Amino acid sequence: MMTQPGREEQLRLVRALFPSLAGQIDAAAAPADAGAAFDSWLDRQAGALLAGAAFATLEDPALAERFDSAFARARAAAALLEVELPEPEAFAAAGADLGHLGGLLRGREDLVPVPAPYGLGSERWRAAFARAAAAHPEVLTPEAGDSPLVLAADAERGFAALDRIPETAGALPVVGQRAGVGTVLRWTLRLVPGASAPSTLGLGFAHGPHVSLPELLMLQLMRIAAGEPPVDSGTFTWLAGPLADGKLAARHVYDAGERVIRITCREIGNQGPHLGARVPAA
Repeated sequence: MMTQPGREEQLRLVRALFPSLAGQIDAAAAPADAGAAFDSWLDRQAGALLAGAAFATLEDPALAERFDSAFARARAAAALLEVELPEPEAFAAAGADLGHLGGLLRGREDLVPVPAPYGLGSERWRAAFARAAAAHPEVLTPEAGDSPLVLAADAERGFAALDRIPETAGALPVVGQRAGVGTVLRWTLRLVPGASAPSTLGLGFAHGPHVSLPELLMLQLMRIAAGEPPVDSGTFTWLAGPLADGKLAARHVYDAGERVIRITCREIGNQGPHLGARVPAA
């Protein structure tokens, strides 16, 4: 939880109100951490209590529960990426209309709220899926001892184009976040069709807009961390961001036989009964 103006005064007040609890937590910490342990604990507890409070304004409790569940899963996915998921309030403050998104969720059981980070780079994603494989070997197996996220050469070369917010997303509210030295993430929140197969099939890349690579990878991590099977076990999903001067586009598939996720590329005119689009809503 980020420190806010007046935070030190608030901590001093809480320490004064609960001296015994503060002493117990500080005493249990290493000597070098004494004094800061209670403050960190209080931040964590406050974050847990406030997380999802932005969804309390939704009139339908079932919709609020869907948001809460999605963000709980997204936190688990963010932990695999070793980044901190912004709270729902941060998206609301950036301009995300949670009421509007709630309305879009109504009647669409396939849609999943997916917070997605842009700017991590391919190695961070590979490492996250390697961690997921260690925890869930029944669905993911590192290929050749590396990572179960396998990128074709064209996808690797064009990863920067796949790792940016799609132009088709329009003026999407963005939450900025620093994630280590020299790494600045940009988070978006959209509703992604999360059924096992794309919502539309048999179409070429021109029939979009398309889900982004970070959104689909987050969706997969959210499902895997929750013990659910990955999507696209028998289908391919187009990904936003044309490559090779617009000649190619990336597509996603979960190879259930090899237990890996593959990102391959095809000409944008390619189409077939098992290739399609997951059109996000925002």
